[in-house]
Amino acid sequence: MMAKRLVLLVAGIVVLVDVNDYQHFVQDRFMAPPVVLIVVGSFVFLVASLGCYGAIKESPKLLNAFAVFLLIVFIIEVAVAIAAIAFKTDLQDALRKQLDKSIARHNNADMMAWDSVHKKMMCCGIQGPKDWYDNLNKTMPASCCKPDLIEPDTNDCKNALPLFMDRYYQEGCLMKLEDHFSKNAVVLIAVGFAIAIFQLLGVFFACWLSASIKKSHA
Repeated sequence: MMAKRLVLLVAGIVVLVDVNDYQHFVQDRFMAPPVVLIVVGSFVFLVASLGCYGAIKESPKLLNAFAVFLLIVFIIEVAVAIAAIAFKTDLQDALRKQLDKSIARHNNADMMAWDSVHKKMMCCGIQGPKDWYDNLNKTMPASCCKPDLIEPDTNDCKNALPLFMDRYYQEGCLMKLEDHFSKNAVVLIAVGFAIAIFQLLGVFFACWLSASIKKSHA
């Protein structure tokens, strides 16, 4: 049980930290599954303590309560996995809309978020650098420039006109972000369903042990 709690916590924290880097471009509902997984992982510790105490005391009531709580955890884990599946299905459209809005606004917060994505994923714009050219008065963010070609004095590409192909990243960020989030969703789906199976087995064995204790005390 402790190992399962650790897996839930680690998976939830890793995905949350990873997705948090790009939180500016995702809706709050997409942040919910990893948060729920972290909360459930913490709750499992209390549930496991109840199960251990019930087994030591040979208490059918405590074991039955343990089974009920474990069943609740099972339902939550399945819900997280289903939410992650829905996340994958809706991801591209939702992400595209957020990116479109952000690139159209291009305020300070947007530009900081885009600079981070450009540098970390080595991409530029939604589909490519032309997105910025069309929305930023025919100029380009310096973060779209390849690092070794940035001019220190101007913080821009060396001797580069907008869309100069050997200076700016040419790949768009939409597909890279979608692929990144999809991989995290797969982690949540796999962990949610895998741990849920073990939780269901825990419910079965808790009920079996409770029935056996009742029978031996009869």
